[in-house]
Amino acid sequence: MSERADEKKQLILSEAAKVFALKGYRNVSMKDIVEACGISRGGLYLYYDSVEAIFLDVLKSIDDAEDETGKNMMAGIEDASSADLLLWFLKEQKKEILRGKNSLSIAAYEHAFACKQAGKQSGSKHKFETAVLVLEKILTRGNETGEFDCENPGGVASNMMYTIEGMKICARTVGITEKKVDRELVYMMRQFMEVED
Repeated sequence: MSERADEKKQLILSEAAKVFALKGYRNVSMKDIVEACGISRGGLYLYYDSVEAIFLDVLKSIDDAEDETGKNMMAGIEDASSADLLLWFLKEQKKEILRGKNSLSIAAYEHAFACKQAGKQSGSKHKFETAVLVLEKILTRGNETGEFDCENPGGVASNMMYTIEGMKICARTVGITEKKVDRELVYMMRQFMEVED
């Protein structure tokens, strides 16, 4: 792909992400994306043949950026304590919970429901399972270094991610304050380490 074509594709993904964050997944049409990008319908179809294809690329580009951030963080893993890694992980989750209007989470949930109804696998399940595995590794490492006292790292990691996902949904539906998010995160950490209020 040429540099100009790459730039056009990045423009499409950037503008489409804004549309999905604003309208969700189900309410977005190719026309919405054409209008947001300021390109012709034919110009859009040179790159994508469906709203779903665009949405999946938007999610992939965000996941790639998050993976890069995670790799940079993990590069210094030998120097970081397990507690520091856990706090970094929870801080990133908190940002997503409180992101508000600029979040793609509603669109991602809608897409996951659409996939389930169609008998397809969604990326949301993989992302959730990956987060559980990362947490489990941090908790296991914390046990080994004596920073944590966690009898069942896998179970605790699953429980924490279910709670975090619940807070993400609450943030978009009934609302949740930063203070409540902090309280829940501290409560979760108290299961296996000493935490000050």
